[in-house]
Amino acid sequence: MKLRKQWIFVIPALVLAFFASACSPKPFLKVQYQLPSQSNALEGKMVNLAVSDMRAKKALLTENARTSLKDFNGTFSLVVLSADGSGNLVGAYDLASLLTEVFRQRLKNAGIQTEAVADSALPELKIEIAEFQLDYANRKWITRMNFNASLLDSGRLLAKESVSGEAERLKVLGKSGAEKILGELLSDTVNKLDLARLLQQARQ
Repeated sequence: MKLRKQWIFVIPALVLAFFASACSPKPFLKVQYQLPSQSNALEGKMVNLAVSDMRAKKALLTENARTSLKDFNGTFSLVVLSADGSGNLVGAYDLASLLTEVFRQRLKNAGIQTEAVADSALPELKIEIAEFQLDYANRKWITRMNFNASLLDSGRLLAKESVSGEAERLKVLGKSGAEKILGELLSDTVNKLDLARLLQQARQ
């Protein structure tokens, strides 16, 4: 009889603990990067990839955005979506590693291989992030990104391209709006980079 009474109290406690855990705020942001349609036009090309954070304002979140995302600890969970809609959870990253991995996925999708260790015999694709920030104002998430892409050979500039983008989204409950707008901006802006034209300019 006592055992049954104990279980009566234990089971509701376990259920409450489960739902409290499920509903507790998560300290990371889930970012979905949408790859463009795959192309084999640049198959076999190889480059060294270097992504540098050149932002004047190093914080991703403005003060208003930080207030709305007070549980965010600076970690991103990256999901890479193929053109057919299938997704692949790649891993967890800080901001610098996230940007590097997104550009690496972009190059891989275009058939361009990147070396884990820099090879002096290969050209270098240098990505300089000039702006990347998430703001919250007037019940909207607002985000901007711009970067410069340079192709170099032994330090000599061969080709260059500047890319920028911005997006807005009304805030809904939770942080899903922030996650969606970051994923949309990264996808749109990174995919604007015309890799074929950049390599073509380098040959001229």
